[in-house]
Amino acid sequence: MGSLTLLAPLTLIGLFTLPLVWWILKISPPAPKRRLFPPLAILTGVETDEETPNATPIWLLIYRLLMVALAVFALSLPLLQRDDAGADRPITLILDDSAAAAPIWDDITDEARRRVRDAQRANQDVVLLFGDTPDATPVPAAEALLRLRTATPRLRNQSIALPALPTDRQTVYLSSGVMFGANDERRDRLTQVSATVIMPENIDTVIVPGNVRETADGFETDWFSAHGTRSASVEALSARGDILAVEPLTFAPGRSLATAQISLPPQLRSRAARLRIAEMRAGAATKLLDDAFGRPLVGVLAPPSGTSSPLLSEDFYTEQALAPFADLFIGNVQSVLSLNPTVLVMPDSMSSDTDEIVDYVENGGVLIRFAGPQLAKAPDDLLPVALRRGGRSIGGALAWETPQTLASFASESPFSGLAIPADVTVSRQVMARPGAETDANTWARLEDGSPIVTSAIRGDGRIVLFHVTAGPEWSNLAISGLYVEMLKRILPLAKSRRIVSGTESGAWTLDRMLGPFGELRPPPPRPETVDDAAWEQQLGELTPGYYRSGTRQRAVDTISNPETIQPFATDGLNVVRGKSSDPRSLAGLLLGLALAMLAIDMLLSAALSGRLRRFAPAAAALLAVCIISLPQLADANDRVQESALGLHLGYIETGNARVDQLSQTAMESLKRQLNLRTTIEPVGVHGVSPDSEGLEMYPFLYWPIRLDTPALTEAERLSLNSYIAAGGTLVLDTADEAERSFRSGDAHPGLSRVTEGLSIGRLVRVPDDHVLTKSFYLLQVFPGRWANGPLYVEAEGATQGGRDGVSSVIIGSNDWAAGWAIDPDTGTLVDLANEIPRQREMAVRFGVNLAMYALSGNYKADQVHAAELIRRLGRVEE
Repeated sequence: MGSLTLLAPLTLIGLFTLPLVWWILKISPPAPKRRLFPPLAILTGVETDEETPNATPIWLLIYRLLMVALAVFALSLPLLQRDDAGADRPITLILDDSAAAAPIWDDITDEARRRVRDAQRANQDVVLLFGDTPDATPVPAAEALLRLRTATPRLRNQSIALPALPTDRQTVYLSSGVMFGANDERRDRLTQVSATVIMPENIDTVIVPGNVRETADGFETDWFSAHGTRSASVEALSARGDILAVEPLTFAPGRSLATAQISLPPQLRSRAARLRIAEMRAGAATKLLDDAFGRPLVGVLAPPSGTSSPLLSEDFYTEQALAPFADLFIGNVQSVLSLNPTVLVMPDSMSSDTDEIVDYVENGGVLIRFAGPQLAKAPDDLLPVALRRGGRSIGGALAWETPQTLASFASESPFSGLAIPADVTVSRQVMARPGAETDANTWARLEDGSPIVTSAIRGDGRIVLFHVTAGPEWSNLAISGLYVEMLKRILPLAKSRRIVSGTESGAWTLDRMLGPFGELRPPPPRPETVDDAAWEQQLGELTPGYYRSGTRQRAVDTISNPETIQPFATDGLNVVRGKSSDPRSLAGLLLGLALAMLAIDMLLSAALSGRLRRFAPAAAALLAVCIISLPQLADANDRVQESALGLHLGYIETGNARVDQLSQTAMESLKRQLNLRTTIEPVGVHGVSPDSEGLEMYPFLYWPIRLDTPALTEAERLSLNSYIAAGGTLVLDTADEAERSFRSGDAHPGLSRVTEGLSIGRLVRVPDDHVLTKSFYLLQVFPGRWANGPLYVEAEGATQGGRDGVSSVIIGSNDWAAGWAIDPDTGTLVDLANEIPRQREMAVRFGVNLAMYALSGNYKADQVHAAELIRRLGRVEE
């Protein structure tokens, strides 16, 4: 019926009952009142105020028939369709699933589902085209909906050729709004079938990264947009996901290129691992930084200046080799280590194995040592291999050997591929003890096979030893270009110390993939491998992510030609901007109207019979107020009703779309884990505001607190205090563990504003035997994105009565939503710092403990369980 669709049309058969209703109402007037009084003579001639009609008035009869008809129509489930829905011709639906579509992928797939459901209601099949091998074969609408559930943007931005499009169908192209370079073939195919192109309503779509250049204060980075005239923010992140800097990015009118200036001190600049557009969830808006980027902070141990001639100083040659590629700090052990350098250079004259240097290496630092007379005389323990005492002299007056040249570097060496000048020779060296361990740790050898550079991992760090001096005393290596190249190859070890072995000579192997939504994933079981010589030729076809060859690392971005970005050309095409609306169900409206008419009928009947003569005006006013407020209360009532009928997890909405989306995904993921692992069976997740109705239905409320979180209003404060009094628990997550130390102990401003005026008892750090550590899993850490942040709960005895010992508030800074958020389609959304083994699993376990604690109370503190828990913890006392 035009734009009106009935999902249950057979219900309209009920309209045939209207004549029966008419007949019943017509022949069945209201029963007369009976008065029993013996002396009937007294009542003769008495006139009464009320008269009993002998039939239902015609207006009331029509009113009641209309009420029944509305109820029948409501039960037929009527839908009000869009004007363009349910077209006569079947549909061909084409999805722009390039990497550039990731920021609006939810909008694209939602629109696709609307169109497919329209076809399903019209009993039409669908041609659905997306993916690497689009197939124009029609499929049932139900199958198309299943395919859309697993659809994701492609990792790269390849332009996939469309097959021949059928001309007997209406064609709809869901576009990201941008394209890269000429795309005439796709536009021609769409023009031939008079396709309708649905473009995003907001043209500010993907922003893609270009080149990165180092500056004196940090670096500058280019970004490209198809539409220009917009503003955004660029975030610099570390390998752990910490935000190191946020800088504005502004496009001039009509310009597609903008540059962001990012200023960072050397200590933080060397930690930068990737750049991204803030609040844009897309791999195409992410720039990966590899070994070619960044000036590492290098500390060089040297004696006080003025003690020797510069050309005779060991550190002089190292400084000259590293100065173009690193920020150098020169000084003694205390002054250099206080800067936390990524690489520490130790010449022979400064040889030391103090506890400070040992701790530096074991905590992740890279130590480059040089041998000399001091090390030859007295080797210490801070070495990659065992050494022989004394130095080996080659080519001296009493030696039979001539100075040795360097042998070709092995394929597993980080120096692999470097050309060795014929005039680089070694006349003296410190010898390593032969053995299998020495062979495994050797990076460079002389022609006679003796090691000249060795390296070994120690703790989380690495030691690299040159078996010659840092200057030209024992070798002319220090004044050659090879020396510079060898040190350059060592510098990236400070950023990535994991060794990938087993690769072919000169081959790069995919180590981590960059997903379409900007997440880093593990590689597939058979990772992609490319030969070094073919790298440039295959660069445009490689999977985005990090590639490794031994200790070296290269990055491949999602968009290989960002400068060619431009708006999608729509010449000759019918363009529709924005997404269409979902069909609107009229069932609730009609049924509510029928019930309101029933209430009015009852009130009017009572009023006409004289029973509500005094209260009729007040009842009519109350009914009017209910009708007016019904639309505003509908959504809240639906949510409250859902939460009352089944267990739901709740989170506080902040108004920040990115933060709220992460909270939603995190709670959905936690809901799935609870269903899988426990007898708790949540049925859904609700986002609520602090002053929402029905907060008491949620066992706990997760609330991400940010620096700019505003203070509570009086209504919000009263609502939350009522929630706490009813037994609820607020989980406040500041998610700032990486930045907490920069506040020098000052209180978190957002947390201070939120907690002001709330009924919270005295807080303490969670004790080792707290119920949160044993409510389901046995835990001593409570990780999210980070693992080492403190956790605060109410002190024992400070909780309000009737709460069974459950704290009314739990406060932490580990960003638990990042640890819980696992999308069933795209995988993990946020990279964790991995400060502990299996950190994401431990984060999920804490989420399970939290839910069990909030729901079950303090029962695990019962002494009945103490012996078993102590036994499992391995704390049984003799």
